[in-house]
Amino acid sequence: MQKKFKRILIILLFLIIGSLVLGVSYFSYKKIKDVAMIKTSGVLSINYENGDKLKIYKDKTVTFSVINSSEETVYYYIAFLNPKNIKGNIKYTLTNGDDVTITDYLTPYSSTISSYIEIEGEGIHNYTLSFNAEDKITYSIEISVSEENSEVTNFADTILSHNEIKTAPLTEPGKEIATEDEGLIRTIDDYGSAYYFRGNVQNNNVVIDDVNYKIVKINGDGSVKLVLDGVTETIKKYYDSIDNYKFKNSNLYTYLNNDWFVKNVKKSEFYVANQKYCNDNTQGDEGLLSETRIKVDHIPSFICLGDKVQSKIAMLTVDEVIYAGATTEDENKSFYLYNEDITIEYYLLTGAKLTEKDYTPFAVSANGKVLDKDTGDNLRAIRPVITIIKTAVVSGTGTVNDPYILT
Repeated sequence: MQKKFKRILIILLFLIIGSLVLGVSYFSYKKIKDVAMIKTSGVLSINYENGDKLKIYKDKTVTFSVINSSEETVYYYIAFLNPKNIKGNIKYTLTNGDDVTITDYLTPYSSTISSYIEIEGEGIHNYTLSFNAEDKITYSIEISVSEENSEVTNFADTILSHNEIKTAPLTEPGKEIATEDEGLIRTIDDYGSAYYFRGNVQNNNVVIDDVNYKIVKINGDGSVKLVLDGVTETIKKYYDSIDNYKFKNSNLYTYLNNDWFVKNVKKSEFYVANQKYCNDNTQGDEGLLSETRIKVDHIPSFICLGDKVQSKIAMLTVDEVIYAGATTEDENKSFYLYNEDITIEYYLLTGAKLTEKDYTPFAVSANGKVLDKDTGDNLRAIRPVITIIKTAVVSGTGTVNDPYILT
C-alpha cells in the first residue's frame, strides 16, 4: 500500500514539474512572439516595441515610435495589413498625444488609417495603439509605417504643392464668415493631419466626366473630398417617415446611390473611395448635441461625433460648411461654396433637431447661410459629395481655366 502511495506521489510530482515546464515554455513563447523590432522606410526608423505582427486575444495595447534620421521634413503613413479573423466590433485607438488621435473599427481588409503625417528633421513620434474586441476572439493584424512615396505625385501631393499651407485661418470658423481667400489650412480629422480650403478660394476646381466639383479638404488618410459645384436637378424630401431620418435609410441616400451616382460618376467609379461619412445625430439632454455645438458654442469639428456611414456618395456636414466660411448668423456670397446658380436651400448631413414627430437637418440657404428651421419632410435641393482615393493622379492646377483632371 505504501509503495502504491509512493508511486502516486511520484506521478503527481512529475505532472506538477511537467506543468511548470510547459507554463515556462508557453510564457517564453509568448515573450518571443512579442519581441521588439526595428524596421526602416526611406529615412525613417520604426521601433515596434511589441513587434509589427500582432496576434491578439480580445484586448491589447502596444507602442511604437517613428524616428526621422534626416534633417529634412518628410511625410509618412500608417496602415493595417493582412487582418485575419476580424469578427464583430473590434475597436482601435491610435494616438501620439499631439497630431494624431484616431478611433475606429478594424475592417477585414488592409487599409491606410492615417496619411501625410508630417515629421520634422530628426523628429520622433511616439504612438500608443490599443485594441478592444467586443467578443472573446483571437485575431491578428500587422502594423505598417512607411515614408510617403515621393516618386509618384498623387492628388493630395499635387494640391499641397500648389498651396502655401496655413496653420490657422484668418477668421474664426463658426463665429465669422470668410469672404477672402484664406487658402489651405492644416487641421486634424478622424484619420490624422488634414487640410481644408476656406473662404473665397480660386484654385480648388476639379472636373470629372464633364462635371464640376470643388475640393473641400484633404482627409487624414490621404483621400480628397469633393463637393458638386451646384445642386442636382432633382429636389427631394429627406424622409417620408420619421423612422427613416438617418441618412442610410433616407430618400436622399437611395437617390444619390442608385440614380445620381450611376448617371454622373459611374465611368470614374474606380477613383471613388467607399468612404465613411459622418452623420451626426447624437442626442443630449436638451436635444441634438450638434445644434448646441454649432449654434451656441460655435465649435465645428472634423472629428466625427456621430455615426459613420459607409458610402461612395453623401453630402456635406455642417462642420465642413462652417470651416469653408459660412455661419448660422450671416449670409455669405463670397466663399467657394456659394454659387449664384443655386437658387434653393440644400440639405446637409448633420442633424439640428429631433423630436418624436420631426427631424430637422441643417441646410444651407441660396445666399450661403447655415439654417436649422425646416423639417426633413420638405422638398429641398441635394449637393452630392464624393471622395477620391489616395492613389489618384491628376493634371492641372485647380483654377477655373485649368482645373484638376483625373489622369
